[in-house]
Amino acid sequence: MIFIGLDSGGAKTAGVLCNARGQVLAQARDVGAAIVGLPDQPFYSVVEPMIASLCRQAGVTLADVAHLAIGLSGVDYPDEQAQQHRLIAERLGLHGRLTLVNDGVVALWGASPAERSALVQHGSGITTAHRDAYGAEAIYDSIDVAEVFDLRRATIALTARMIDGRAPPTELRDLVLAHCRVEARDFAAWFFREPAAKARRASIAPVVFDAWRQGDVAATRIVEQAVADYVLTAQAMTAGMAGRFEIAFGGGVINQGGAVLQDLLKARLAAACPQAVQVPVALAPEVGAAVLAAFQMGRPPRPLFASLAQALETAS
Repeated sequence: MIFIGLDSGGAKTAGVLCNARGQVLAQARDVGAAIVGLPDQPFYSVVEPMIASLCRQAGVTLADVAHLAIGLSGVDYPDEQAQQHRLIAERLGLHGRLTLVNDGVVALWGASPAERSALVQHGSGITTAHRDAYGAEAIYDSIDVAEVFDLRRATIALTARMIDGRAPPTELRDLVLAHCRVEARDFAAWFFREPAAKARRASIAPVVFDAWRQGDVAATRIVEQAVADYVLTAQAMTAGMAGRFEIAFGGGVINQGGAVLQDLLKARLAAACPQAVQVPVALAPEVGAAVLAAFQMGRPPRPLFASLAQALETAS
């Protein structure tokens, strides 16, 4: 059996093709193809060439693929999901061979092989997902309406307050200004008018974590707030789960905090959720999607998960 897993959001689309023995036969990466409502031509213009590339790399055709699973940003509402699935299956010729879920679900499939598991992931956006059983995955807040604390936004706001006098200045202010390549007097105009400001704000987490590790008071307060909200989210999301379960904290923002941040999360999680076992994110979401595709064809998840993890580690 051959399986394809795809993960697509606003920033990137990634795909993997593997077989039932856990051999990775092809991989691909492209720009994001998230949808709003029904799938559109920009979505297909990314996904169709990627599927063709994966098959070409592996020397197979799409007809050889037993199942394809897509984790897609924009698959959020039950009243849209059936039509989204139908249209994509018809376009790709995958009747009976397509699983379409929110991208947070495939991130969870990649995070842990445990049947009872949860994920808090903070990258370009927030992903929160959990399950009590294979195939019973659920998204906690797929569009982040409740706004998990974002230390990047908080840092920009606090820097502005340090500049205008509403907060006492610390070294963090100067580090942020240096990162943003702007003078204090121009900070507000830079925020709203500079084309490069968005990218600078999005990449500010390492600045905060470096200042935190150096003991900066303001950075410490921000990191503590982030950790508290990550753990609160995990606690609320898993409140209905009885017994032990695995949970992973991942994504670009969290990962930039390194082992020190993971240790802090572990300590706070132990106090809030003593039944939780913290684990690192094991596989990328597109690989998780391939495991989901195999599960849909009756393959037990744990052996394939382990084989894929070993194959990818060896390849790297």
